[in-house]
Amino acid sequence: MTLMALISILLTLPFSFRENSLGMQDTVVVAEPVRVDSVSKEYRPLRPVIGVSTNVLYDITWIPGYGVTSIPSFSLEYYPSKGRFSFGADVEWPMWKHRSEHRYMQINNITLWSRFYFRPVENRFRGGYLFANVNAARYGIGWDEKGWEGEGLGTSLGAGWKWLIGRRVTVDAGIGVGFFYSRYDPYVWGGDATGWYYYDYYGDPADFVERRMSLKWFGPTRVYVSIGIDLFDRKK
Repeated sequence: MTLMALISILLTLPFSFRENSLGMQDTVVVAEPVRVDSVSKEYRPLRPVIGVSTNVLYDITWIPGYGVTSIPSFSLEYYPSKGRFSFGADVEWPMWKHRSEHRYMQINNITLWSRFYFRPVENRFRGGYLFANVNAARYGIGWDEKGWEGEGLGTSLGAGWKWLIGRRVTVDAGIGVGFFYSRYDPYVWGGDATGWYYYDYYGDPADFVERRMSLKWFGPTRVYVSIGIDLFDRKK
């Protein structure tokens, strides 16, 4: 046995003895234990249950006649445990009044939608997707003593992309094209002491019917750049 081999064997022992010059035991050296985790935790991506977001294009926007204003918006997306489809709803509810300028923007809009994501489930609900939606709205919008009041229904198809920042924050952008149909009435300010607004109608009052006018729109119906956060986490 070589000297190097003997030294290697001695180094593997949990303790060793040293003797002084007189051949008597002097010191016992005990090796420090090395702590090793018995189970290593592997990285597991989150599997969120829902995501909430807001459309920053609506939160801070510019509208002719109003200037810089805000359209409060809220979006909720549900991520099923299986598959590539998600389901969600959007709500927008600006309720602004500027009586002295005869300007109003009061809108309640609810949108229900579903998305199909192209990426595998292992990568969560992110990346490119297609969506389809339906929406219902009622509104009262006025500019300079004239306005329009009504309700409408619409449907859209579109595409978008969702980025994941970190483990929970998301940035979502998309655009949709579709059809919107509305029944409405125009109105004008009366200019009298009452301060009331009146339907812009000059026919026989006996023939008046509400929502007598219609609007049909085909073209861009949705555009959004949203910032959100994914909540909760499925364990299985």
